[in-house]
Amino acid sequence: MGDADGFARVTSCERVGPISRGGVGFYWFCTADVTTEDGDTRSARFQLNELTPADIGKPVPVEGSRTFRRAAEKPVVWWSVAPGIAFFLGLGAWAELHRRKRLRHRTEPWQATVRLTAATCVLAAGAGPGGGRGSRKIAPTEWSGPKYWRLAGSLMVPGAVFAIVGALAESADAREILTTLGLMCLAAPIWLVAFTPRWYRTSDYATAVTISADGFGWYRRGQTTFMLDWTEIAEIRLTTIDHDGLVLRVIDLFLTDAAPGRRGELRGLWQLGAELGTHRLPGEKGAYRLPEAFSDAAARQVREAMAVHQPNRFRVFTAELDEATVTA
Repeated sequence: MGDADGFARVTSCERVGPISRGGVGFYWFCTADVTTEDGDTRSARFQLNELTPADIGKPVPVEGSRTFRRAAEKPVVWWSVAPGIAFFLGLGAWAELHRRKRLRHRTEPWQATVRLTAATCVLAAGAGPGGGRGSRKIAPTEWSGPKYWRLAGSLMVPGAVFAIVGALAESADAREILTTLGLMCLAAPIWLVAFTPRWYRTSDYATAVTISADGFGWYRRGQTTFMLDWTEIAEIRLTTIDHDGLVLRVIDLFLTDAAPGRRGELRGLWQLGAELGTHRLPGEKGAYRLPEAFSDAAARQVREAMAVHQPNRFRVFTAELDEATVTA
């Protein structure tokens, strides 16, 4: 029980729901005459389920000055925040499904619908192995800094508007709702981290490429996972395909002659293709393709890591769709 600043006697109650300003569910909004410690009596409207019809006819201890609330321990109305939780969970699920659909592990022989033009080398292999130490873990869907702050800023601006309008609102209910929305949007740089690979790639469950002094690794939970020594890798190729504003970046592994026989876990990646819009792209002959589309930020990190550890085994190519095949 909290410290009472007065007592309230319920005069009327209104039931709202199933969807209202209080959220999803049914709630009671009650009006009561509040008698303060100074003996003053005034009418006040209480928040959802602070008072109920069960309180009619008896004094209820309340606390506050301008606005009042029941002076008691109140249960958390979990369903009032359920829509927000469901929205963010749905957003995360949609992002994961969208990422998986861009380039998926094949379950049947891949039938390409288009061909590519002759790939052009834009970054030739270096002269020799690098002297880098340690390892670099890279999430294929890594967000760039500008993209992160553009999204955060698009939420912070309306958040500032909500907060200002809420502070000027005369209604206590409107003030509380708008201020809460404003604070949630202004906190976007904090909670948005939970939906970006910037944070998630540090998890042991994250899909990621590992480039280290010892070799090249790939982990995708429940699917293909492997770690290759540099002696088993002849070349790592990053290819960018650009067509009608759509961009796809893929990584192909070319192994030495001795490696494939003892690398059975790579068989599912043999000449794996990719999807670019409605087009099914062919795989790279003689290569194992990682089952993931790489963002520009992730591709940049791959280039940086390979330059440190094995520049002599890394090349970058660009290609386009064969227009004659597309329109045929």
